[in-house]
Amino acid sequence: MISFELSSEQSIARDMSGEFARNVLRPLAREADEAGVIEQRTLNDLWSLGLVQGLASGDEDSAGGSAIMSALILEELGWGDAAFALALAAPLGFMRAIVEQGSAAQKAELLPLFSGDEYHGAAVALAEAGLGSGLGALSTTAEADAGGFKLNGAKIQVPLVGHCSHLLVIARYEGKPDAFIVDLTAPGVVIEEPEGNLGLNPLQLATVRFEDAALGADARLGGNKGCDVRRIADAARVGAASILVGISKAVYDFTVPYTKDRVVHGAALAKKQSVAFRLVDMFTEVEACRWMCWRAATHLDKRHDDATRSAALAHVYTVEQAEWITDEGVQLLGGHGFMRANPVELWYRNARTLGLIEGVAGV
Repeated sequence: MISFELSSEQSIARDMSGEFARNVLRPLAREADEAGVIEQRTLNDLWSLGLVQGLASGDEDSAGGSAIMSALILEELGWGDAAFALALAAPLGFMRAIVEQGSAAQKAELLPLFSGDEYHGAAVALAEAGLGSGLGALSTTAEADAGGFKLNGAKIQVPLVGHCSHLLVIARYEGKPDAFIVDLTAPGVVIEEPEGNLGLNPLQLATVRFEDAALGADARLGGNKGCDVRRIADAARVGAASILVGISKAVYDFTVPYTKDRVVHGAALAKKQSVAFRLVDMFTEVEACRWMCWRAATHLDKRHDDATRSAALAHVYTVEQAEWITDEGVQLLGGHGFMRANPVELWYRNARTLGLIEGVAGV
């Protein structure tokens, strides 16, 4: 029998995350977007949810102990604000890769960094300019060098790089995609100034270049045996899709009462058949995207053979529907949809931007 019911632990985590998103994140979203920065206190509040620390401690029953649990929480955080959600999803993706595929030495070195009470930044760096972000189109390369590796290339859309101590850089090595742990203080690592973006402004998305960056012999994830890069990419897709579901749900939750209260030509906007049908379609797509994310996350947890397919389908479909739903939200509000007094324009910009970023988030 197939069941879509959450366990008691999952329900509690989801409810607590939703309350946190409603009471802490949502009130700060506009201010953070305008300032283009996330305050350290807010980062620490996000950290206190325990996703990354629980994973770093090896506690399988923690909030970050499974992909499905992380997906549930990231959706709720995305409802509060996508930039805040991604600020936590980025180190979560990095840490899950280390926990699942790192060598004993790599775990011993890195896990303690993420076990404290204050935010510790890190991210998976996959996206590149011009060639897309697919694993088959990588232009960043790693070569064996005396005593270690040399890394050359550039990665774009790296979030909160000023808070990051390490990146997990996806690069081509010996003709195949591979992953390398990069200390951002290593020689040859150049961090460029953040560029302006349509959305997700508080993340200060930046480009990181590698100019014969010198990496140690233990930089390759998994050591000599390497790693399964596809699993890292799959987790990133599910993480981003889960946040997009949260944005879509936020738009729907805001638009329904607005159209009920908004009177046009003597009748509430929601009573017009064309508007009512659009709201129903929005609700349907939010539900469909959520089930696809949950299915993909469950496949990741079970290491199912269809995990890559499920993650790709969830990501592609959710990106498409989130862009449509946020656009519908703007249109249904009319001229008000373009005004900063309403949050829908912020959700529209964040959904559009997140839809173009692949490989950063994680579950």
